Amino acid sequence: MEKLVSLSLGFNIFNKSIISCLSFLPSLNTLDLGCSDEGTGLSTLSNLVHLNLDFNNFFSVDDVMRSMATAFPSLRFLSLSGCFVGGRLFANEVPDLPYLKVLILSGNNLNGTLPIQALASFHHLEILDLSLNNFSGSILSRINQLSSLNGSLTNDEFCKLKNLHELDLSYNMFDGKLPKCFNRLSSLKWFDISSNQLTGVIPSSLIINLTSLKYVDFSHNKFEGSFSFSWFSNHTKLEYVAFSSDNDTFEVETEEAIGWTCMFQLEFLILSSCNINRDKGSVIPSFLLHQHKLRELDMSHNSLEGQFPLWLIKNNTMLQILILGDNSFGGTLSASSYRNVNIKWLDVSENHVIGPILNDIKESFPFITHLNLSRNSIDGVIPSSIGDLSALREIDLSHNRFSGEVPIGLLTNLTTLSLLILSNNSLHGEVLSRNFSYSDIDGLQLDKNCFTGKIGNMSAMYTLTVLDISDNFFTGFIHDDINKISMMPPYLWFLDLSKNLFSGPIPFSLNNFKMTKHIHLESNKFSGSIPKYFCNLTEVLTLDIGNNYLSGRIPNFLGELSNLRILLLGKNNFNGSIPRQLCHLTNATLIDLSNNLLSGSIPRCLQNIARPSCQAFMQDSQFSYSRGFGNSYYYRIILQRQMHGNIYKFIQLYSQSPQIGGISDKVLFTTKSLSLPYKGDALDTMSGLDLSCNKLTGNIPEELGLLAYIHVLNLSHNWLSGPIPVNLSNLANVECLDLSFNSLTGKVPSELIKLNYLAVFNVSFNNLSGRLPEIKAQFVTFTKESYKGNPLLCGPPLENECKTESHGTQPSNDEGSDEKWYDLDMASLYGSCSSTWFVFMLGFAVVLYVNHYWRRWWFHLVEESIYTCFYFIYDLTMKV
Repeated sequence: MEKLVSLSLGFNIFNKSIISCLSFLPSLNTLDLGCSDEGTGLSTLSNLVHLNLDFNNFFSVDDVMRSMATAFPSLRFLSLSGCFVGGRLFANEVPDLPYLKVLILSGNNLNGTLPIQALASFHHLEILDLSLNNFSGSILSRINQLSSLNGSLTNDEFCKLKNLHELDLSYNMFDGKLPKCFNRLSSLKWFDISSNQLTGVIPSSLIINLTSLKYVDFSHNKFEGSFSFSWFSNHTKLEYVAFSSDNDTFEVETEEAIGWTCMFQLEFLILSSCNINRDKGSVIPSFLLHQHKLRELDMSHNSLEGQFPLWLIKNNTMLQILILGDNSFGGTLSASSYRNVNIKWLDVSENHVIGPILNDIKESFPFITHLNLSRNSIDGVIPSSIGDLSALREIDLSHNRFSGEVPIGLLTNLTTLSLLILSNNSLHGEVLSRNFSYSDIDGLQLDKNCFTGKIGNMSAMYTLTVLDISDNFFTGFIHDDINKISMMPPYLWFLDLSKNLFSGPIPFSLNNFKMTKHIHLESNKFSGSIPKYFCNLTEVLTLDIGNNYLSGRIPNFLGELSNLRILLLGKNNFNGSIPRQLCHLTNATLIDLSNNLLSGSIPRCLQNIARPSCQAFMQDSQFSYSRGFGNSYYYRIILQRQMHGNIYKFIQLYSQSPQIGGISDKVLFTTKSLSLPYKGDALDTMSGLDLSCNKLTGNIPEELGLLAYIHVLNLSHNWLSGPIPVNLSNLANVECLDLSFNSLTGKVPSELIKLNYLAVFNVSFNNLSGRLPEIKAQFVTFTKESYKGNPLLCGPPLENECKTESHGTQPSNDEGSDEKWYDLDMASLYGSCSSTWFVFMLGFAVVLYVNHYWRRWWFHLVEESIYTCFYFIYDLTMKV
């Protein structure tokens, strides 16, 4: 063992006694203790040059590096990736590692500014990886500050690291401009500053002088101005270029007035959202005509024009990934003359492609795994040959003009298919009536087509998490309720059966959704009551069963669904009172009980709703099915890192939330008299309570004024009485307040003018009286339509003027007097009417007593009236 040179003990757990025994290996120069939970306790190994301590648990990177400097004075390679230690780097002391060439500290949550002075002290440094940390501040300003420090370091000392081959600062929070002195790093091959917040214009000298570059990634920053691809004209070794932009003012120019010749052959080119050649007619880069080694090409989101460039597939036989989505390419996908067996991912979504898909797609791309043709104008039928693409895992043909039936092979042959999206077409047929062979499918979206029939047994789809068959003509479930066995997949996360022709009771097949978060059954013909097994929906966030024929009482157990955020029961026939248990839904933000037959009073405890403890829809809004690479991703090419005869290959593949098939929850809620859609993370901010169009009675609870976060409160078309609570002026975020068509009395509280976000206010058709609030703030925007049907209201914008009563000789505008003509004293009114009646009757009796002629005439009139009534009734009775 004394001659042992290399030892790998990674992914094990050792005690310190075993680790300390390594000191008896004097020839050891390479040691791998990655993911071993033990990196301390190492004795001195004077010949050790390579040490891997990735994914261990340390308290401080500084402490580890100082101990490593003492124990291993010859160390040249040190990797401490993924230790998640946090804190500042080299905050106290710089370790003495004079021979260090490779330092990898990625994924450690390190923060603060970049320790330029300390890093520059490693004069032999060749590879520096500080990615996936939380470093912040401006690189440029930090370097400039160093000029005032005592010592030998100048303001560009770091840029004198002539041996630096790889610099990775990606996935941090650096801002400001790039230092111009970086153009002196003449040996740099790998330059990655992606996913930061860097700004300004990229200096041309930074690119032109670094002719050794192989890998360049400036993606996901906030650069602006123009970047010319001609700056790479002398870069003969260039293989990887990525410039995905997060700033619309950044442009990539490839067509120069004076032509340039590219000396490189790229393998990876990512120019997403870069406004390619925006000032040159958004033409496709001409230098691509001379590229023949491309393996991945992404030019999505650039508004590129012209015919679809099928020549890219022909010229690059090694091409695996081609993403050209969200451009303006036209023409057809007639790829019959081009065969590329390496194509795995093809995305031409959101273009202007027309015509049908050719039947020979299997001959063109026999091993394709991801196919996205969505949002084009492709028509015709789906070719049966798609069912022969045995490697296909994801296919999206949505938002096109496909017609006809879905090929049987697409439903039965593709056993590895994980995602099928056929939404927004004109497809028909009984697509779900058969049993399915899908065993690995995650998402099935067939919404907005013309599919018919019943749904067969889908319980074998164990991995299915998203099922959307809304807006079709499905009528029911095959063999539902037989033996009380569910026919639906057991682990659904999202279920949408809305806008179909389902009828009868809600089917038993929906009884086992303990993990389901979003359930949409609205706009069908379901009848009966809400089933008891809905009490098992403990994880549900959205429950929409509105616009059906459901009846009975709203069950109390709905109040026990503590995670529920959206409860939509409107447009049904529910009766009885509003259950007080709904007050337990403290996380609920949207509740719609409108257009039912509910009676009784509004529970005062509804003040407890609309108080969510955290955001729920933001983290769910872009649920993705993809298990591999997706639209948003990047590869890091394999670079050979040779040190002292040893070749180290580092392959890193990061997958960043692939969005093919991403789905967001979406609901309709009536706001400002319109039924508006709310989707995705907007549901975390929207809040409303709609109890309109019922038979609710009693006063409006003052406690509703405690719903401080609510945006919509609709209590219209009920039988509510009493005054408008002044506490409603505390609804600081309310945008729509509708109290119309009730029997409310009293004034419109002047305090409501404090509602600065109020856009719709309606109290029409009540029994309100008095002066309207002053016309200021939001009340300037309300017309008389908001108050009509209240004849006792006065003041602008109504035509009724408010008048002040005069009292004798006293002026009508006595200081401090608040009496107005409409402030009636009801006791005085009743007393006045009674006394007037008594005086009239007394005067009439006195007249009859004094004048005997009038007295005789009055008695004769009474006698004639009695006889006339008697004979009229007698004649009427005889006729009958």
